[in-house]
Amino acid sequence: MKKLRGLFCLLLFALILVPNAAFADGFAIYEWSAGGVAMGEAYMFAEDDPSLLGYNPAGITKLQGSWFSGGISYINPRGRVDFHGAMAGGETWSNTEAPGFVPNLFYVKQQNDKLWWGIGVLSRFGNSTEYEPTWPGRYNSYLAKITGVTIQPTVAYKVTDKLSLAAGLDINYIKLDLKKKIPQARLLGVAGPDVDFELSGDNIALGWLLGLNYDITDSTSFAAVYRSKITQKMDADANLSIPALNTGAHGEVTLPDSFTFGLGHRFNENTRAEIGATYTKWSTYDKLEMVFDKNLPTSTDIKDWKDVWRYQFGIEHKLNDTWSIMGGYAYDNSPMPDERMDFMVPTGDRQTISIGFKRRSGNSELAFAWGYMWIKDRVVPGAKYSPVASDYADVRDNTAHILSLSYTVHLK
Repeated sequence: MKKLRGLFCLLLFALILVPNAAFADGFAIYEWSAGGVAMGEAYMFAEDDPSLLGYNPAGITKLQGSWFSGGISYINPRGRVDFHGAMAGGETWSNTEAPGFVPNLFYVKQQNDKLWWGIGVLSRFGNSTEYEPTWPGRYNSYLAKITGVTIQPTVAYKVTDKLSLAAGLDINYIKLDLKKKIPQARLLGVAGPDVDFELSGDNIALGWLLGLNYDITDSTSFAAVYRSKITQKMDADANLSIPALNTGAHGEVTLPDSFTFGLGHRFNENTRAEIGATYTKWSTYDKLEMVFDKNLPTSTDIKDWKDVWRYQFGIEHKLNDTWSIMGGYAYDNSPMPDERMDFMVPTGDRQTISIGFKRRSGNSELAFAWGYMWIKDRVVPGAKYSPVASDYADVRDNTAHILSLSYTVHLK
């Protein structure tokens, strides 16, 4: 009972620290453990680590007994925007300091020789982009936060000594907070100061997942995971600096389904490596539409995102019985077409390099990692923020430092 109460308290802690920073293609998140961060998220064949629930749920059949892990990742993104044209031409702005914290918790238990179960708390989606409210892109956005957390109960079954299957639920919580300015002349037809507009709401929806792990040989394994799309139907509040215009709002967004594949190989007792790929069907994110109860017309922001691939590679080497060193690389393709680029999710093709260490002591393990991400420059068309069609803005020098820490313990 003490263990269960402790686990419940940690779950509440993770919900309080729900993440709000994006790291991968679109606003997807894959940072589910320090070991995963260190290996570029190529972590489907991790050894003695219950975070397999996130990366490869069928792989938990490799864990003997009961396991618990918890951790957190800190991300500090930075970037600049150069404006060109009649509106704010020649100005350069930097995004406001807005670090994100991404917690994770995993518990796995072996029920018998065939059946395993577990529960994980992780994030699959999140975003945090913030500028000063007076910046030139304020008519598109000056704050965009998507806060997400998944609670994932999972069961895994060992079909044969080589094949394991898994199935689970994705209890998906999303919180949305968007802020921008609206010209008063556009809203009321009279000249005046800009009107503040904030849209906020949250919702819980249900998805599911399937996983497969197959040992091709004693040294080489293959894994595949499918995560379903999730339809979030949200009731929100629209608050304006003119209180008489405040109203309720309603919207629907379909979060994408994805396929992840991985191949792992152990070269010897001390060294192993993985390669993997994730295909995310971002085409489900075709528009962001909000219907208002009164005062405001329906808002439709066409997205038309495209399906993209993410590739990752990682290697782990055991230096001795206490220490291991890990390294990784990941490449994310951006799903946002050039003509739909905006300031809400300043996404370009992304590359991340990482390094990390594990320290083992008795029945526990401490892992820590550092990653550095750089994002390809993009152009935002003036139609997104300016009445002058020929205006444009260069989004450049977008980078992020990622620091991650995890603790794992073999309970019995």
